[in-house]
Amino acid sequence: MKKYFISGAMLAGLMSLAACSNDEGVVADNNGAEQQFTITLASSGDRATRAAADRTLESEAAGQSIEKVTLVVRSQDDNKVVYIHTLDNWNGTATDYDTNGHGKKLTFTIPKADKLGEGKYVVTAVGYNEGNYNLKLPAKGDVVDKNITAITPADAEAKEVFAGERKFNVAADKKIEGTDASKAIQSVDVALHRQVAGAYGYFTSIPAKIGDTDVASIRMVSRSKNTVLTFGSFNSSFTTTDANVMYMVNGSVPAGKTAKFLNGDEANVLFSAKIADWFPGGDKNNDGVYDNEDTNWTKHYSGSYLKGSVFASNFIVPFSATQGKSTLELQLLDAKGNVLYAWPVKLDASNDQIGKTGETASANLFGAGTAMGFAETADVFSLFRNHIYSIGIHKQGTTNPDKTDPGTDQPTDLSKIQNVVIRVNDNWEALHHMSIDE
Repeated sequence: MKKYFISGAMLAGLMSLAACSNDEGVVADNNGAEQQFTITLASSGDRATRAAADRTLESEAAGQSIEKVTLVVRSQDDNKVVYIHTLDNWNGTATDYDTNGHGKKLTFTIPKADKLGEGKYVVTAVGYNEGNYNLKLPAKGDVVDKNITAITPADAEAKEVFAGERKFNVAADKKIEGTDASKAIQSVDVALHRQVAGAYGYFTSIPAKIGDTDVASIRMVSRSKNTVLTFGSFNSSFTTTDANVMYMVNGSVPAGKTAKFLNGDEANVLFSAKIADWFPGGDKNNDGVYDNEDTNWTKHYSGSYLKGSVFASNFIVPFSATQGKSTLELQLLDAKGNVLYAWPVKLDASNDQIGKTGETASANLFGAGTAMGFAETADVFSLFRNHIYSIGIHKQGTTNPDKTDPGTDQPTDLSKIQNVVIRVNDNWEALHHMSIDE
């Protein structure tokens, strides 16, 4: 009979994960009578408060909202799946692992009939919402040597998804090796980290016309866009922000091109916004810019935004830079989708990503990541797993929609046609600053 066991551990419990074999997978044993998986969904920030299962990327907040967590246990000797189970209603069952709601945690006890015997194992856990991805999950008895993958449905954008993994050994007495035998319940926890990247743009004073042509929308295009996530090459040492940052691309299988750079190169759309969604009726005061002087401004999303601003965002399957080619471009378009004006987008010169050599995750179980072969630059850079890239600043939203709050809520002024910063958030694994060139 299944037995659920909810843990309400404080943050000190989270910190102990690092000491327990780098906080990636989970198993426990109660004096040989029980074996447990303790799943920690690490968002490194306040959890989402939306009632819906999916959350949208409306700020830099590192929230999470996941319905299900599936555990897959494989033997290390032959890669055979010996146990698989899905935990339903994660949000309604798991508890906060500290008093500020920084992530959630749940402990699951394996039924006696499924207890693991002596041997070496690996557990992979994936946190997701039904229908967001075509998950390639194995069945009990399958022999698999490849990492689990998730495919974005046709014509759908990436959604948030979490995963983690850990090797562990079970001794002859059914206890977990490496745990404290003096404790009544010996537990090794696994932290699931975000497997997608994120990008957003937060703008104000957007030109209403370029020449004599009305600006109808704003968008970010990219050199590439992937459709398949690989859950492997995990960052097991990442337990707190700004620590042991990994530059990992776990995405593959390029999407078809749907846009163009200003110079005619093929591109994909990362995010876009229609001006009419925020300023119905156009430039109300006819001053040539969309800003807080236009009394027809309306908030298009549920978050808190500065009056006169426009916001657009997406979760993104990570992708590698194309050597020698700039990665991103910010564009203003007319009503027919023609590009009227464009800015090359770059990382801020002080960004830690510059000079790093990224890796691509291996498709093979326990396979090491592969170095990309060239260093990241301000113009030619990858979008890495669990990194968020932004133009403008929108952390938690503004408490005063009439006043810019530098460092917290600060849309980028596009009327000045100057550099704009892209950033990578330390509430995720890293926060990157980007800018646009005149």
